[in-house]
Amino acid sequence: MKNLKSVVMIAFMVSVSSFTHAQHDHSKMNKQQDDHAMMDYNDKMVKLNDKNLTKAYMHYTMINKALVEANSEKAKESSKMLVAILEKYVKAGEAEKVAAEMASTSNIKDQRIMFSSLTTAFEPLLKGNIVEGEIYKTFCPMAKDGGSYWFSNSSKIVNPYMDKAMASCGSVKETFHAM
Repeated sequence: MKNLKSVVMIAFMVSVSSFTHAQHDHSKMNKQQDDHAMMDYNDKMVKLNDKNLTKAYMHYTMINKALVEANSEKAKESSKMLVAILEKYVKAGEAEKVAAEMASTSNIKDQRIMFSSLTTAFEPLLKGNIVEGEIYKTFCPMAKDGGSYWFSNSSKIVNPYMDKAMASCGSVKETFHAM
């Protein structure tokens, strides 16, 4: 009986140890996947001639992604972060104003309309200021009245204005390169 208890106890400890080890390996795997995804994102990141402008563009792309995902709260929070960065960039007047409007609403339809204005206000901040990478100016003919543009780090169409059923609607109209 004593040997049976010992065997059961050892079997229990081995199974707990294996479970803990498996959990540990799983967390490593998730970290590696996260690192790989971040590396892919960073490979496509654009650098501009001002660090605050580079951060502002990063927040712009976060808003874009939130709109693609139809996540109005994420778009709102990313807009707030964009406003905080644009306050540090003197030439961002109109873009800051539109970002502040986006930060004040949770309505995805309104955010998408404002994103069109944000993109228009962002263009002069991007053109001629790229130090590294490329920015694709992409157009959706079905957004708003007559169509709307957005900027992306990829030539792949992932439309922030349309729902998932029309996520690939649009085309690249211009590519901004490092000068």
